[in-house]
Amino acid sequence: MSGICGFIDWQGALASPEAALRGMDTTLARRGPEGVSSGVYNRAGLSIRWLGSADPAAPVANEDSSLRLVCDGTILNATELRIQLEQKGHHFSSALSWEVVLHAYEEFGTDAFARLQGVFALALLDTKASRIVIARDRVGEKPLFYADTPALFAFGSEPKALLACPGIDRTLDPVGLQQYLLYGCVMNPRSIFRSMRKLPEGHFAVVENGALSPPKPFWRYVFPDPPERRPETEWLDDIDAALQRSVARRLVGTEPPGAFLSGGIDSSLVVAHMCRALPPERVKTFSIALDDPAYDESRWSRWAAQIMRTDHHEFRLSPRHMIDVLDSVVGSLDEPMGDSSIIPTHVVSALTRTHVAAALAGDAGDELFGGYPKYFAQRWAAVLAHVPAPLRRWCIEMPLRLLPSPDGSVLLGQNKIAAFFRSIDQDYAVRSHLWVAAFLPDQIAELIGSPFTQDALEPVLRRAAEYQGPDDIVTKSMFLDFKLLLLDGSNVKTDRASSLAGLELREPFMDTEVIELAARIPSQFKVKRLCTKYLTRLLATRYYPREFVYRKKWGFGIPVKRWIRGELRPRFQDVLSTDNVRKAGLVNPAFCTKLLDDHLAERSSCAGQLWNLFVLHLWHANWSA
Repeated sequence: MSGICGFIDWQGALASPEAALRGMDTTLARRGPEGVSSGVYNRAGLSIRWLGSADPAAPVANEDSSLRLVCDGTILNATELRIQLEQKGHHFSSALSWEVVLHAYEEFGTDAFARLQGVFALALLDTKASRIVIARDRVGEKPLFYADTPALFAFGSEPKALLACPGIDRTLDPVGLQQYLLYGCVMNPRSIFRSMRKLPEGHFAVVENGALSPPKPFWRYVFPDPPERRPETEWLDDIDAALQRSVARRLVGTEPPGAFLSGGIDSSLVVAHMCRALPPERVKTFSIALDDPAYDESRWSRWAAQIMRTDHHEFRLSPRHMIDVLDSVVGSLDEPMGDSSIIPTHVVSALTRTHVAAALAGDAGDELFGGYPKYFAQRWAAVLAHVPAPLRRWCIEMPLRLLPSPDGSVLLGQNKIAAFFRSIDQDYAVRSHLWVAAFLPDQIAELIGSPFTQDALEPVLRRAAEYQGPDDIVTKSMFLDFKLLLLDGSNVKTDRASSLAGLELREPFMDTEVIELAARIPSQFKVKRLCTKYLTRLLATRYYPREFVYRKKWGFGIPVKRWIRGELRPRFQDVLSTDNVRKAGLVNPAFCTKLLDDHLAERSSCAGQLWNLFVLHLWHANWSA
């Protein structure tokens, strides 16, 4: 893990480029607490903060120092590329995996990025041509923001680095705000700030002659049409082998080896493959225990660790501890992120960092192999959309809405059943995200006091248009979740939570080999009858008992609903007070007050919406001025 930043100052707008660069890289200290290297070359500056044993004396350079590079991440196929490039006459001055990027660029130009397998966000400075090339890995594991102004171009791992650069303003992007209220995050290429953008995953962009070229893709996530038809056992063997190779690639340089172990299928498979590659007692696993039985899955992580015989570590997260870390975690977010699981993710990252410098995790398994129940809902919605709305409402929806909830109350529309039927007639891509939206479009219009703009839905429609594959509702939905909820939501959450703790996370399911294998598998092997993640569950039975594998899915979250009514109540009442909300001027204070009052009085459950607004106002207090 590293933090990178830099600029190219076209018009001499920076009075002191060296001071500007120091101001930018200082903001990234947590991403790279072990050292900093930087340099100013005529009108361009590059800086990197690093974590780990790598100790570059300056941004990495080629033989004649005409090319210089800063990179956050690791090139996983660096050894193979290095051999190929040495055979072509290139000479290497270090063992850093990043150095292959320089020589590959010398040899292949921007076509080099398609040859890279790994996790990276990078900037390459060509001093002869006064050109900067930026690139980001295939699935956006590493973040990269940029700002393009008439006077200069600047980039950084996080918005805070750009905000420290003179000439970059903090004006809020109104569409970015609506996206945050809708999705709980801001979808690329937008950011919450009007002055900056995110480089899309799997893209590169060239900055030269005072102009930024439109970002270009070097990889696309596509599905064969039709999918491959092969026996179930062959798919299982292929997934098993691909995961084993992916885990092995990510164990290089990980000493001692660590892993997040939630007890879910995906993290448990990652740990099983780690224990195939290494003596189990060397593998250190880490998990969180919560004091709410409805959210606590620690018994499953303990069981998985016992089966695999790992060196297991557990931390219990109480409301008191959450309050202690709340301000440091949310306060560090220079772009609001509405996923409350960032708190336990940071806590487990901090616990893990006391033992190891890098750890493996199990993210992306749900999006690749069909882990969400809403994929069933998409199939049902596609059928019910053909039923006349009145018949659908009175014969199906109303009886279902009267079913008792687990606590014995009547659902009366404040539930997933109402959300499901409300969105049936929407385009599949839109309803997929309205089902999980914090606020619906009409609520956002009331909340901000102006019409909801369709630009906020643009990322969903654009991604749906990018889809290449069979006309299959489940496959399409998984593609959207991968490209939106994972890349702009989960990846951002894990990056910020882990970097705040100084921990490097490595994700075996996000390996290109695993992704492209999953794309070839027909959806009926992923969501089969009423079983989600059919193939990976079956694979897990090779390592764990069936009663461990076939159980109800648990999400990695915290009991926000109860905590807002309890230990966090004073904090929410303060941050979302009428005076504070009015002073921020982002949303309607009366709307916030009603949500909070209704939740505290238990007239309705508004925990997700309240958390969204709570994070927004903490972010605004820290970063908008």
